[in-house]
Amino acid sequence: MQYEYERAAYIHAFIRTKQAMLKDQLEGVSGDEMELKETFWENVTMNFSNSEDAQETISSIRQQAELLNERERSGELMKKQMRTLRRLAHSPYFGRIDLKEEGEIHSEPLYIGLASLMNETESEFLIYDWRAPISSVYYDWEVGPISYEAPAGTIKGELNGKRQYLFKRGELQALFDTSLAIGDDRLKEALSHEASTQMKTIVSTIQKEQNQAIRDEKNRFLVVQGVAGSGKTSVAMQRAAYLLFRHRDQLEANQLILFSPNQLFSSYVATVLPELGEENMTQLTFRGYLYKRLSNRYEVEDGFHQLEYLLRGKNDQLYRTRMVSIKTKSSQVFKERLDQFIAGLQDKGIPFKTIRFREQILLKREDIQTYFYCLDHTVSLQNRLRLTAEWILKELAKLEGKERTSDWVEQQRELTDKETLLEIRKIIEKNRENEDLFEEEERQQDLLSRKIVQEAFQPVKNQVKSFSFIDTESLYEQFLFDEVHQVDKSFTAVALYTINELKNGRMPYEDATPFLYLQDRIKGIKVNRSIKHVFIDEAQDYSSFQLIYLQMLYPVAKFTIVGDYSQALYTHSSSKNVIEKGVLPDQAKQIIFRKSYRSTKPIMMFARELLPDPGAVEPFERDGLKPTVIEAMDRSSTIEPMKNQIEQMLDKDLASIAIITKTAIEAADAHARLSEWMNIQLVSEDHHEYKEGVVVLPVYLAKGIEFDSVIVYDASDSQYSTDQERYHLYTACTRAMHELVLFSQGSLSKWLKPIHTHLYSKEALS
Repeated sequence: MQYEYERAAYIHAFIRTKQAMLKDQLEGVSGDEMELKETFWENVTMNFSNSEDAQETISSIRQQAELLNERERSGELMKKQMRTLRRLAHSPYFGRIDLKEEGEIHSEPLYIGLASLMNETESEFLIYDWRAPISSVYYDWEVGPISYEAPAGTIKGELNGKRQYLFKRGELQALFDTSLAIGDDRLKEALSHEASTQMKTIVSTIQKEQNQAIRDEKNRFLVVQGVAGSGKTSVAMQRAAYLLFRHRDQLEANQLILFSPNQLFSSYVATVLPELGEENMTQLTFRGYLYKRLSNRYEVEDGFHQLEYLLRGKNDQLYRTRMVSIKTKSSQVFKERLDQFIAGLQDKGIPFKTIRFREQILLKREDIQTYFYCLDHTVSLQNRLRLTAEWILKELAKLEGKERTSDWVEQQRELTDKETLLEIRKIIEKNRENEDLFEEEERQQDLLSRKIVQEAFQPVKNQVKSFSFIDTESLYEQFLFDEVHQVDKSFTAVALYTINELKNGRMPYEDATPFLYLQDRIKGIKVNRSIKHVFIDEAQDYSSFQLIYLQMLYPVAKFTIVGDYSQALYTHSSSKNVIEKGVLPDQAKQIIFRKSYRSTKPIMMFARELLPDPGAVEPFERDGLKPTVIEAMDRSSTIEPMKNQIEQMLDKDLASIAIITKTAIEAADAHARLSEWMNIQLVSEDHHEYKEGVVVLPVYLAKGIEFDSVIVYDASDSQYSTDQERYHLYTACTRAMHELVLFSQGSLSKWLKPIHTHLYSKEALS
């Protein structure tokens, strides 16, 4: 004990000394950088009298620029080291292993922390980065024989001891020995803290199965199926940090991309990588990607609005049509039928648009179609389109020349501004060849006409270059009716609904992916080969078609796909068998997390009873209050008791309290009723972050986020009765870390009624 406290004090002093030295060095480098910027041109010999002098001048400028760049790089490196030292000063290390490698006589104590710390004078590692190969022993092995993979190969040895540490503001508070990967006491201490508006790192409490997922590099596709609160998202973020550390010479943060469920979630995880000493990777929502691709032509529906419609929808003909539309178009089978349709377009079927200019026809669609299908059919669709576009551009060039003598051009010439005339005059003067004034005037009019017509034709040319002369909407319509004739006559209503929406400038969410897929397969997709790793969170809310499409967008990337099919909110949600069903290749690896760490054991014992297979979830042994179920006759009678519950939670100094509803409309209603009594934040899909305190939000925006206390606004059967809504209720309950209260505004949900009463406390309101 004495040694450990003395070592902790030594490490603290070492870090402080290193910080002071770095600060002095950084001030020196910053001073040099400032001086170089101020005297940059003074140190450059400017001489362009001949080619040799000019070359010497250019070389002198380049040397000064390189010197300045070197100083800037040194400064950035020192700033990064300072940030690392600040993190280590707060908590330098969290673990120690006593390891005796094969062939060695004595075991060596190795300390594990957020980052490496080295005593360069003695070439000694004081702390090993948690991502270093040797650190995997801490997570993967109990005391006894071990092995781990290092750059030199497999290293074998014996683990003689394992110790864990708790620091607070740089001071060692506690330490204890354990034979397990992470002792339950350490994990309980970490989980007992209040929820935060930002996700925290889990490097000090990573479990063995989590570590295997973080360090897996053998598989292009890694699928993590984890129950609620099992650390799926945390593992994905630590995995990103691990990959950036492991391949720091070949991989940069901008080569990683995270597809998150919404902007609120993106904000929630935004601090994890910087806390681990890495730059943030690109974050995107699938909704954002679709909007970027389609919003110039359509009002693009997003998944939230689709879900809201289905949750509030009446069981009428339109609702039933929409359900068929969503289920059909989200499937892998629909994608395969689309592939067959595209294959048939080699010989016939692509509809083209007539090319017009100022309301006159330049090229008829029939002529474009004839030219396209006269080309060699063994040539790919994309290459034939390029040849067709080149032919159209040549035809446009001819028409452009004829258009210069048109009346509208003469009218435009008369309205030419002074700047354009001056620009034309400069061109004439530059190319003057003994022309008289009359010829110059004629030349000016000719150049003006060329410029006017060229600018007028440019949008048409741009559309041709982007293959916009293909009528993608008609082609998709053609495919939909092809489905009616070949597969199912009942699909007619779906086809008519879709066509009507597209003609009115609206793109249904279920159509966005197949529409883009068809367009990209015909026109040629601009794939992103710079992205080396794609992370998909809440993957169960992606359809099979969407998962396949993402693979097409990033053809060289590896994929980390995390999700929980028990939290599937969407009708189109992919099944848990994404590998077996061919959505992902056979070589994909799946890791299953069954233990839930977020919620107390009483909360998780209650929540898992909402699932068809409760035994699939293993609660972590952390004590707490039983959930409370409060049943009332109607909504109005729940507001006062709900207000009292919130006030009691606030009295316990809990940082975050969430009132979770089924829909956004219900959330707005809850906010209106409760905000009269207290300050409550209403969270909508447009929110990028939330603050500590009381929030009200629909369940689909709460996904992936945790709260100290959760109040389910209305757990009645009128809200949660269908099979799909069963999982919505489960998701809402599993957002709670320490306290869960469910109000039922009417008869209790049929999914709650079978739960044994010993798992919760029940109250009834008159």
